[in-house]
Amino acid sequence: MKKLITLLVSAFLIASLAVSASAGEGKHVLHWFIQGEITTMDSGKTYDILSAEAVAYFADTLYRLDENAEAIPNLASELPEVSDDGLTVTVPLRHDAYYADGTQIKADDIVYAVQRVFDPAVGSQNTSIAAIKNKDAVRAGELPVEELGVRTASEFVVEFTLEAPDPYITKKLTDTAYAPVNRAFCEEKGDQYGLSADSLLASGAFILQDWNGTDIQWKYVKNPYYWDKDNVYFDEIDIQVVKDANTAINLYEAGQLDGVFLNSDFVPLYEGQPDLIKVNSLRMTNLELGISSNQYLQNENIRKALLYGLDRDELCSAVLNEAAVPAVGVIPNGIAASPEGKSVAEDFGTLVYTDIPAAQAYFNKGLEELGVDGIALRLVTSDTDESIKIGTYLQSAYEKNLPGLTINLANVPASVRFEEMMSFQFDLALGGWTGDYDPTSYPNQFEASYAHNHAQWKAQELTDLINALNNEDGTDFTARWEHLRQANQHLIDNAVVVPLEQEVNGYLVNPALEGYTTHQLGNSVFDLTRAYFADGAD
Repeated sequence: MKKLITLLVSAFLIASLAVSASAGEGKHVLHWFIQGEITTMDSGKTYDILSAEAVAYFADTLYRLDENAEAIPNLASELPEVSDDGLTVTVPLRHDAYYADGTQIKADDIVYAVQRVFDPAVGSQNTSIAAIKNKDAVRAGELPVEELGVRTASEFVVEFTLEAPDPYITKKLTDTAYAPVNRAFCEEKGDQYGLSADSLLASGAFILQDWNGTDIQWKYVKNPYYWDKDNVYFDEIDIQVVKDANTAINLYEAGQLDGVFLNSDFVPLYEGQPDLIKVNSLRMTNLELGISSNQYLQNENIRKALLYGLDRDELCSAVLNEAAVPAVGVIPNGIAASPEGKSVAEDFGTLVYTDIPAAQAYFNKGLEELGVDGIALRLVTSDTDESIKIGTYLQSAYEKNLPGLTINLANVPASVRFEEMMSFQFDLALGGWTGDYDPTSYPNQFEASYAHNHAQWKAQELTDLINALNNEDGTDFTARWEHLRQANQHLIDNAVVVPLEQEVNGYLVNPALEGYTTHQLGNSVFDLTRAYFADGAD
């Protein structure tokens, strides 16, 4: 019966997309995918990968990443000018950039957009933005947004004042948090801004249509006012939320989708095929611990039992079909190198590994300290195939390796999981993080004042290290590397989080699609803005 339902659902989706395809005859249309529902389309509020990916289609950024992951001018007319002390960053804007209603984009629009991110009245949870002067005081309501370190230097020049020199500032300015927002339009929409397609004003290559906040199908249409419209091939990009791997492959094989995320189960089936695209990722998948909300997880021995009580090699090979590599610590391997050129794994070492006897000893000691014979923990994951597989593996591994531990699984929509984690009322949650160019963002997740410190871990040692990285080290890479080492070690020594794996993502992409770029970091894996079909394949 389950298989029959799946086939019926797949048939329905294929039929509905076929109608969409026929309706698009005469236009250049790309049929694309996304793996889950969108939590927000407000560029100032995005904090999860799927929302950032969806917003990137219609929100233009100051800079963008090229095929070598180098930042190049986009909405900005040239690379930023940085003062000798590294604290003032001046960004000139293009004069030929317009919103989708024909309104010219100016420096005021960037300033307003950045102010919204830190305005406590807006309630943004986007904290990946650079260390702009007074950002924390503004977010806390201690200073007005006008005191934030961003201003209009002239009609087409934005000036940022930083709290400390930032060696990654140009790459950080590729984030959609810096995408322009038209004040008049935004204030007219009020609290409805960003909740539907009609409440958004596009600045990028495409305009969002047919999205009301909960839709699982929508589209982007070409923006006739986009400054680089002559290099935008597609008139329309139709998006389908596809969580089920079988459905995704059925749609792709039927020619109804031009790209899909490939569940690790199916990667071996497409090895050697021109459709298979693999993208190395710096995304870390972690088992996050609700330390503040669960009395058992406040016991360090219980946490250490979870840290050492599973086999990451088995998870990556047997469960994920090598679509991931085992985590070596909190900071992913490959994001940066030491001043001597060593990788994270080479220099910091493999800090997380399997040691079942030690895990059992930690667990039994923890039970004794708690005065109980066993404990039950609820593990919440998103309801995607990959998340469910990982959750099921963790349940099996922990219950086998740690007698007395019961894991109760809860597979829910991504938005529900986010809500639980941000309420700090959960036991265990399958989470992850894709950093924003600076390795500091990985340990920063667990610093006391960080909005996404889901564990609510509060340690002065970590706060001091993060403050040094953010405010003192600047471009002193030797000091930065040592502080990164210490922060990484602190989180493992205290078992604040259980790093699991570092993703290697597989996709099926129509071989006729060319001109796109893929990225490990940034707003989305695929930049389709200037993609096209070779030889009129559409």
